[in-house]
Amino acid sequence: MKRHHRIIHNFLLYSVFAFYIVILFALLFMKRHSFSSINVVPFRSIISYLSDGNIVLHSFALSNVLGNIVLFIPLGVYLTLFNSDKRLYKNVLWIILIGLSVEIIQYIFKIGVTDIDDVILNGLGGFIGIAAYRILLLLFKDVSKVRYAVEIIAPITGIVCFLILFLYNNT
Repeated sequence: MKRHHRIIHNFLLYSVFAFYIVILFALLFMKRHSFSSINVVPFRSIISYLSDGNIVLHSFALSNVLGNIVLFIPLGVYLTLFNSDKRLYKNVLWIILIGLSVEIIQYIFKIGVTDIDDVILNGLGGFIGIAAYRILLLLFKDVSKVRYAVEIIAPITGIVCFLILFLYNNT
């Protein structure tokens, strides 16, 4: 019976992770442009968004900044959960390399706008996810209990975020 429960728990954990990866790819690579642009100056985009007096641009900036952070929080959690090397700097480095790879792919295939600010914000989101994993580990003091917590928390959080995104885009 215990083996049966473990199979169900693993199926749930990996299914939610797979669903997250599909959503991540869809959000990162669904826009196609006829041009490629690149920003390599850190914080240029964020500062330009926030310094402009246009309320619509402020709304876009807020959703862009928060979206880039929130999108990578689960990656930080899952990366730390699945990676046997739990050292902070290695996991943050992986998140940054993944974010940088995304931006390079977006530039090459003219998908979205390549921006160093996105890499920074994705790194921050991944760091928050790694910190969340570590907080769960401090609370539960057992990796298997953290896995179980992620199995429960991830789908609920995913549904809530999806509903917020849906409602935000339809208003």
